[in-house]
Order: sequence, then structure tokens, then C-alpha cells
Amino acid sequence: MSRKKIVCTLGKFDIPIIQLQPDFNVDLLDSNIMAFGASMSGKTTFLKTLVNILHKRMNEKEERIFILDFGGALSDYRDMPLVSAYFDNSNEEYVKRVFKIMDNILKENIKLLGGRNYREVAECQPVHTTFIIDNLNAFTEESRYIAYQEKLAKLCRDGLSKGITVVVTAGDTKGLNSYMASFRQKIAFEMPADKYLDIFNDKAGSVGNNPGHGFANVTVKPEGITGTFKMNLPYEVQCFKAQTSADPDGKNVTFAQGMAKKYDFDSEAGEYRRHVRRYLTFPKELTREEYEKLAQQPENDAERLCPVSVGLDYVDFCPVTIDLARTNTLAIYGKKEFGKTNLLSLLLEGLVQQAEELRMVFFDDGRNQLKFLYDKYSSECDCVLINGFEKRDLPMKDGTVITGRKLSPIQQFYLYLNENYIELDKRFLAGIYGVSDALRKEYENIPDCTAEETPFTVFVIQSKLVYLNTPEGKRFINSILPQLTAVAEERGFLFIFSDVQKISDGEQNSFFNNNISYAFLLDNIAEFAGERGQKTVFGNMDVKTLKEDYARCELGDGYSYDIEADRLVKLKFIKHGKDD
Repeated sequence: MSRKKIVCTLGKFDIPIIQLQPDFNVDLLDSNIMAFGASMSGKTTFLKTLVNILHKRMNEKEERIFILDFGGALSDYRDMPLVSAYFDNSNEEYVKRVFKIMDNILKENIKLLGGRNYREVAECQPVHTTFIIDNLNAFTEESRYIAYQEKLAKLCRDGLSKGITVVVTAGDTKGLNSYMASFRQKIAFEMPADKYLDIFNDKAGSVGNNPGHGFANVTVKPEGITGTFKMNLPYEVQCFKAQTSADPDGKNVTFAQGMAKKYDFDSEAGEYRRHVRRYLTFPKELTREEYEKLAQQPENDAERLCPVSVGLDYVDFCPVTIDLARTNTLAIYGKKEFGKTNLLSLLLEGLVQQAEELRMVFFDDGRNQLKFLYDKYSSECDCVLINGFEKRDLPMKDGTVITGRKLSPIQQFYLYLNENYIELDKRFLAGIYGVSDALRKEYENIPDCTAEETPFTVFVIQSKLVYLNTPEGKRFINSILPQLTAVAEERGFLFIFSDVQKISDGEQNSFFNNNISYAFLLDNIAEFAGERGQKTVFGNMDVKTLKEDYARCELGDGYSYDIEADRLVKLKFIKHGKDD
């Protein structure tokens, strides 16, 4: 059935010229609503009253409510059955997200309505949407939200005829002139006298400190009125107080009981069985328990050999999962203390839980940043730690031994690769063994790679040495890494570059980028891609588009980038606890 009106009775007018006190009615299909007032004057109570009335008058097939709360006083309403999303300003991504959602709803309604006005559609009328912003001044005065202000202006102009009503509160008229023309219904609680003139273009009296009492213009003519009056002038109004859970709502029934009956409240689960589609929000930290509770089932979940989920995406709250058996080379970029070690722990824990045979090779540069992982997993799988200078005796093919060679961490790493995984160029190894590469017999006496079969091996590389513009660093990235990645899937290798550093040499940088198949970024992607990221795997991304599509990262946020599939996803990472 088509709805021609959605009339909500929000209080009582006092209109002296007709000597009556008619109902204060607002038709949500006819007017956006803007409520002004000083602190504690009744603005938030007004919003609560409206939300309560919509829950009593409408149902989950007719109405959905989105709340963007800059005041923090509407959090108790987040679980109401018609509230599709409650977002506060603790995370900029939520602000961006709600405008994406509203824009999608507007586009979808325009398509469904086919050029007609919302109330003209007789059948298949879209669900009506009420979009509430509490404390609009906080939104307009924040420089980081400038990009969304035009989106709001468009929504205020175009949304009403397409089934979207915007309801906002504000403490001041400053900076709101561009919006006010789109709000036919205006309410002003306690305000300075000059502000009433800004709001109504007419003088109004004083209401004093009387919460819920103020002025409003009339947008729905009261029934049964025989006298005439100018509807757009400000008249005194007393708005209703919002019902609380325990308030009477009919004969022997409270408001909470009425809601429970109408929306089929499940007391054991503590939730309504009948409700609109919910848009979820993250807690400050996504613990494993919260992850299990919030995770949604993806529509097309591909089969994976060694799936490890590291968090939930910001849009659908589906698990962000990487197949470590097929990834081969993975790079982690990001700020210091922004969660790189946490992510590495998640990846390794997932491997340990699934791999039947596993070897971990930790290559550090002396900072001992990987030792705690070595200590943790040494009892669960074969582990090797290379993290400092060490004296070694090096046996040769002819049985002789070169004694007391002091090797750097990167030299030990190359030696370990040559002994166990891949035969390296002996002319390069000659420097490590301390023999002359000019004498063919001497460097041919260097041992060959003798390993025939190795377990699945993850190389965790957290060494600045491999990124330096030095012969040893360039040797690994330009020559050794491509050889290893070429046989990685066949022989079971995984390389995790757990803290990628800047590479100054152009050729070396190009080789590195070409060998990375998957990347994580724990940083603000637009800033990263525009500055340091220009020479990384993120370098081809358009900075302007990234700024429009993604908000700044909070602690625990980041990006997953499947390079081969060219798929970028923003996510909240699981907080890897001690008991995970």
C-alpha cells in the first residue's frame, strides 16, 4: 500500500491568533526537520521522541532509521528495531560510510521510482528512510568532514521526493545557511533573540530555560481550524517528552512491553526478531571473541588450502582471508606501532594451526624484533633465528675447514639458503667463505646445496639490510628472490617481508615490487600512496580517488591488497591476544 503521508505528532502549538493549542504535526514525506537550541534545551529529547513515534507508527517493512551521533546522547537507541545503523564520530570511516549508504539508497530509490515522486508510487514503494544527525555544527566545523558536506547538501535537496527525510539538530546557525533552505520544518528551543530571526526570518519572544519549549513554524495545517494564520511564522510549541521504557503505553502496558510485542523481542537472546537490516560497527579493539560475533558469511567463499583470516572488512563485515599456501610473497607496510607485529602474529598462528610440517626462518638484522616469535614457536615447529653477527667454521668440499669466519646476519642468511634451499652463485659466496673468486678451483671448493626435500617454509624477513643499495642487498632482491619465488608454490615457500623499508635504487625497487603477490598496509592509504608509496606496490593508485573512498585509519585499521586480483579492501585487524 502506498503511503501519501507520514505524520508524526511531536507536541502542542500555542497559536494566539486562533486562540487554540493544536497538535504540532510534521509530515516526514513533506518536510526535512532542523531543530536548534542551546545545550540541555531539548534537542536530543526531540529526536528520541521522533524515533519512538516512528517505532509505534511504522514497522520494519515501512521504515528504517540511520543515526549519525555527534553528541553521544543517542547511543541507547542503537539496538532499536528500526535503527538500521548508529554511527558516532569516533571513527571517520563511519561518517564516510553512512554517506556512502545514503547515496546508494538515493540512487536505488531514484531507479525504483522511475522519475516519480515517492508518494505517487502506488505499488512497490521503497522503504522510507529517516536520516538523523545530532549536532550538525560538529559535522560542519570539522575540517576532515568537508568532503561530505556537499553530499549532505545533495541529500537534503533531492532526498525528500525520493523517500529520504533528513532530521538534524544544531546549537547555532553559524555555517548552516546553505542547508536551511532545504529544511521546511524548523524548530528553535532556547536561543538568543537574534538567532530566532536567522531561523524564521521573523522575531520571536523568549522561552527562557524551559527544556522542550520553543518556537516552530507550521508545516501541517491542524485539522478543524476555521481561523486563518500565517503558517511559516514562529509559534510557541511545547514538544513531548520522549517515552522511557517504563512509561505507560496503553492499558497495563509500558512502552518497552509494547515494543517487545510488536517487534517480537527474544528475551534470551536480548534482541528483536523483527528488525531492519543492520549495519554493524566495530568495537575499539576487534578481539577474537568480537570477530566471531560480528563476522558475516561471504556470498562467494573460494576454496583455500591454508586460509588465515586476519580481520573483517569495513563494508560487509566479512572475513578478510589470505591463502598462505598460494601467496608465496607477502609484504607488510606501515607506521611504527600501528599493528605490523600483531598482523605477523596472526599469520604465523594461522600457519602453525594448519600446517602438518612447518619450518620458520626468522631473519632479523640485530634488533631482536623477531626473537619472541622464535621463542614462542620453537617448541611447535622447526625454527631458525638469524639475528646477529656470529663466528662460524665453514667446511669445504675437500674436507678442509675455514675456521672462525665472522659473518653478518645477511651473510648467514645467504649461507643458510645455499645449504638448504637453492644453489647460489659461488662467485658471490666466495666473499662469505673468504676465498678468492679469481681462482676457479678455490671457489668451486665451496659446498653445493645438498637439501633434497624440505618442509613448508615461511621466511620472515625483518631486516633493513635487504633494502639497502649495497651489493649484498641488491643480490637478494634482484637475483635470489626471483629464483626462490619461481619455485615457491612447487616447493612450498612463503616469504613475509614483515616491515618493508624504502628502497632507493630504482632497479632494486622494481624487482622487489614485481615479486610481491600480496600486501598489507597499516597506514592512511591516500597519504602513503601520495608520498612514500609512489615507489611501492601501491604506487599506481590514484590519490584523489583514495581520499574520496577511504577515511583516515584508526589504530587497528589497515588495508589488504591482493595484487594479482587487483583487489583493495579496508579492514579492522583482529587483536591477537596471548590466548589466541
